[in-house]
Amino acid sequence: MKSGKKILLGITGSIAAYRALDIARLLVQDGHDVQIVATSRALKFFPRINGEVFTGHPVLSDLFESPGGVRHIGLADESDLLLVAPASADFIGRMAMGLADDLLTTLCLAIRSSVILAPAMEEMMYLHPAVQAHLKTLTDRGVREIPPDRGALASGKEGLGRLASPERIRDEVRELLRISQEWSGVRVLISAGPTRESIDPVRYIGNRSSGRMGYALVEAALSRGAKVTLVSGPVDIPTPPGADVFQVETAGEMESALEKQFPGHDLCIMAAAVADYRMEKPLNGKRKKDGKSWTLTLSENPDILAGLSRSKKEGQFLVGFAAETRGLDTNDLARKARRKGVDLLLANDVSEPGIGFGSESNDLTLVLPDGQSLHLGRDSKRRLADRILAEIRKRWTGFPSLPT
Repeated sequence: MKSGKKILLGITGSIAAYRALDIARLLVQDGHDVQIVATSRALKFFPRINGEVFTGHPVLSDLFESPGGVRHIGLADESDLLLVAPASADFIGRMAMGLADDLLTTLCLAIRSSVILAPAMEEMMYLHPAVQAHLKTLTDRGVREIPPDRGALASGKEGLGRLASPERIRDEVRELLRISQEWSGVRVLISAGPTRESIDPVRYIGNRSSGRMGYALVEAALSRGAKVTLVSGPVDIPTPPGADVFQVETAGEMESALEKQFPGHDLCIMAAAVADYRMEKPLNGKRKKDGKSWTLTLSENPDILAGLSRSKKEGQFLVGFAAETRGLDTNDLARKARRKGVDLLLANDVSEPGIGFGSESNDLTLVLPDGQSLHLGRDSKRRLADRILAEIRKRWTGFPSLPT
């Protein structure tokens, strides 16, 4: 495998740091350009000169070695993958909390490519609730963990916590790099967030959507090498770097943006929660309290998803979302999928606290127009996004780009 990717190999203060030499050697054998970034504690265990000989690059450690102190930005921009092996308990905690006081932790905040962690520590440390909570935080964000092996530990005990073998780490890198190229050339259109319909200049009709599911799908598609366009309603989430973003507010604006963009894309995922109704006649000025009741006259907004299905060309794939509050009836959802003309429908019950709207997690069921269904499970929206794209890939017979 001679893919020639730029890989940053992060090494932290674990006694297993010396094994990073074998990891670097295998990655270089695979044709990658490996740049080692070590913490100051790692250099107490890692042979710096050997690392420089193996990779052909100086081992970097000091954040401020280069003029201007912005070396981390250049490294992050140029890399295809960040692999931290070994990852100590201390480093995992600092990374999860977003602390950045050295070159490697700063890189973790600046990086936009995929990240892999390979923990190494004593078993009681690895299994400690704090370490497991930090790992969950990171994997929820899309970081990939290579769990440690069982074996001899630094204490002399046998247990879970030994750094995964260099060969297993190399295989995980190969797999992640394969996935990162799988959607290369695929044009993906994603809608996310709520829409707002003005009642007057102060008030609006909206919903509780945070946009996190749609934004997680954007991240997942970008990590696979897709070209992504995002049409987003008003949300409080940072714009995903690498995507073309169109900000809208009303259902009408979202409809116009999607109709304009859809013909130039291969896949459209409608994850936005579009308001079903709008004010028939929005007020020009603020309605003030007068002690009387107020009746709003509402009109239905257009069904954007059904409209897109009518203009769908051969080879395009269309995915919709359905938020339900009275349980999921897969037969009813299959009829809905047929009625809207989608290739696949993703449904969830948003009435349960902590799931769906406004939360970091979701519980999704995939439903096909022919009535087949698959429960994708309850998980973080970022991990569910990966599963959604994997299921789309299986069912999309017209997938436009196959890995070589």
